[in-house]
Amino acid sequence: MWPILFLLFTGIAGMILRCRGVNELHSWLITCTFIPVLLLIERFIMPYHGGGASMWPIALAVGSFCGAMCGGLGVVIGSFYLKK
Repeated sequence: MWPILFLLFTGIAGMILRCRGVNELHSWLITCTFIPVLLLIERFIMPYHGGGASMWPIALAVGSFCGAMCGGLGVVIGSFYLKK
């Protein structure tokens, strides 16, 4: 559940940054850092919950891609809103 909320937060943050007048590229680059930072905090700061193989590198790669897409979508929606 929390990954979906973080992706939603990333898109909303991109839209808010763009609507506040931040450059499109800067808005997108800022939102691209949200998911990797949250995944690394969850991996290295929070207590360990479980055993088995460590899948955090794959989660980091896939999560970073999904976060970049959601942040970019938020920036595009914010840009459309500004043009109206």
